[in-house]
Amino acid sequence: MRMQLRKHNILVVLLCLTVLLVAATQAQAAKPRLSVRTFDNKTDGNVPASAITEMMTTELFNSGLFSLMEREKLDLVADEIRLGQSGLMDESTAPELGKIKGAQYTMTGAVTLYYYNASGGAVPIPGIGGVGAAGKTGYVTLDIRVIDTSTGEVVYAAAEQGKASREVGGLITRYGGFATGSYGGILASATRDSVQKHVKSMKGHYWD
Repeated sequence: MRMQLRKHNILVVLLCLTVLLVAATQAQAAKPRLSVRTFDNKTDGNVPASAITEMMTTELFNSGLFSLMEREKLDLVADEIRLGQSGLMDESTAPELGKIKGAQYTMTGAVTLYYYNASGGAVPIPGIGGVGAAGKTGYVTLDIRVIDTSTGEVVYAAAEQGKASREVGGLITRYGGFATGSYGGILASATRDSVQKHVKSMKGHYWD
């Protein structure tokens, strides 16, 4: 009797695990597909827009909100498809034409504010001169829109300002593009603060 009960419990556990696995797989498949386009620089300075776009893409991936598609890098996928069609690649592993899924949504973004506070006032980055180590607090504002690709409707639009007052050099190393030195780390941290605010806002948004 005890052996039968143990077997029954094992079967129940296995059944529950199977149900959870199927549910997780379905949730993964149901995630909306999003392409992230390189952000525009709407400031007067030289802003690392590509690095900021990479930061947003990474944060979105980690959030699990979307199935991300690198629309800007589809030329690489097209090259692989052409190589597969050339007969030089194993047909069983070659990517197929027409198998690339389209994005349901696309994200556009603009950097509208990018500066740090130096003694005596706000100095744009890169400064006309004298940026040095005077930076104390960095501010970065990202204006983001998510557009439904089937209707052209804007389904998310927000501007979030990030703020930071200490250097986090790891962010510079990880994403590149940000200026070296204290103010580069401060601005990288401020950028991440803005990005994370956007991702948090998107978590409360309904996606088909």
